[in-house]
Amino acid sequence: MQRTHFSTHRSTGEGELLIELITGAPGGGKTTEILVEMAACPAPYILAAPRIALIDEHDARLREMFTDTPVIEPIHSRQGIPGSIDRRLRDALDRATNPHTVIITTHAAMMGLEPGTIAGWNVRWDENPDAALVSGVVGLGASWRTMAALYDLMPGAEPGWFRVIRRPDVQPVTLSQHLNDVGKQLVELHRLAGSSVRIVEVDVESWEDAGVPRRKVRWRSIWSFAALAGCASLRVAAAGYSGSLTDHAVRRAGGVRVEETRLDYHRTAQPAIKIHWFARHPGSTGWWATAVGKRCLVAVSRHLEAIGFDGYWASNSAIENFFVGRFDRAEKCRPKLAGTNSLRHHTSAALIYSAKATPDDAAIITALGLDAATITSSREDEDVFQFIFRGAVRERDYTGPYDIYLYDLGQAERLRDRLLGAGLVDVTLDAVSDAGIIDVVRTTRVRRAKVIAEITPETAADRRERRRAKDTERKRRKRAEAKRVQQLSGDLPTRGRPKGSRRPA
Repeated sequence: MQRTHFSTHRSTGEGELLIELITGAPGGGKTTEILVEMAACPAPYILAAPRIALIDEHDARLREMFTDTPVIEPIHSRQGIPGSIDRRLRDALDRATNPHTVIITTHAAMMGLEPGTIAGWNVRWDENPDAALVSGVVGLGASWRTMAALYDLMPGAEPGWFRVIRRPDVQPVTLSQHLNDVGKQLVELHRLAGSSVRIVEVDVESWEDAGVPRRKVRWRSIWSFAALAGCASLRVAAAGYSGSLTDHAVRRAGGVRVEETRLDYHRTAQPAIKIHWFARHPGSTGWWATAVGKRCLVAVSRHLEAIGFDGYWASNSAIENFFVGRFDRAEKCRPKLAGTNSLRHHTSAALIYSAKATPDDAAIITALGLDAATITSSREDEDVFQFIFRGAVRERDYTGPYDIYLYDLGQAERLRDRLLGAGLVDVTLDAVSDAGIIDVVRTTRVRRAKVIAEITPETAADRRERRRAKDTERKRRKRAEAKRVQQLSGDLPTRGRPKGSRRPA
């Protein structure tokens, strides 16, 4: 297929990847902008969406827009088609012959593609990429031997970090095998390390070092749009790109230049938005696991039940049992709803949610030079903003009331500021005193995220040397004690020639 494109934004002669970033408030038409382009310009496109539900939605909208006879092929895991998504996506790219082809898939599938496979294709990316930055802290214990059998380690791009390379002489372990293994907390690490595209780094030079008692291993995988270099053009439609973790990752990777186009967002009417909050103390999954934190969640769920909450709602998966079954007329969702259009009929939304920095984020914080507050702003606040913008407030001509329920005052204040910045003018805060947790103080100490100190942890060689030194010292003390006992008993031999011995003639 002869691949041509009609975008004026492409890689520069200097080797930079140019991104045309389309920004603006949610509901401002960013996604529509790229869908209209794909329908009007006969060229090969790949459209990446954050969730499978959006793939089907974009597929339906594009089929209504097209006037010619294009090939539109959605590819995702719920189609019941044999074969891995990676293989199906590569095959679709290879066999494309129609000059007007649109392949729609997920962010995750796109992040698994080899750079050469998208040469000549125009990539259109809807919303900030999901799972682009993943990190964790694990104790490998005896599992370091398994890691050593599967992966080699090579020096990474930064001092103290080493790249995990799948060994070519070892039979790959399938994801289902990892899921059935005792080390389930390593599934994500194995999944990414098994990819031929994703870069995974750890902070140990040797897997044996990970077996040192109490040693924790930090690992990270950071993907950025720089990995799409070689495509014909790249346009990204995302409301919260600036200052996001994706933005920080792109800056770190380099080789990318971003040109921003902001769509004007003209409302024809203003809704009356009221943000209801329950507590002055901040919520977190760690706090909600305490006895007092659980009682606070019960109070929130009882209040929402008492008022007959009938909007759409979500929470962290760890606490959703406090809310399931309380609201028969409400619609349960996932916390991450960027791009969703199916909830516009709702006039209320509740999100009891936390996505603050945790110890697992330490490797990302170190790599991007961030702090815990930036993580909260880039992740939690953005999720809250995107979530509440899925309901009736998304309609430009909506004038009625819109009620939002958040856990704490800090979240409510930050959301209010974002809404005002997005052009909404009637935004008020409301303390829910009836729930009875406004003045609850977090007295229970909850572990907070912190960057692991930049020290040189003990390696396996250090441990062996320490043990040798300890053993030498133990033997020295044993000899000294034996000598002291001999002295006390009078059995200590005197210096010089033994008694009764004669000098040879």
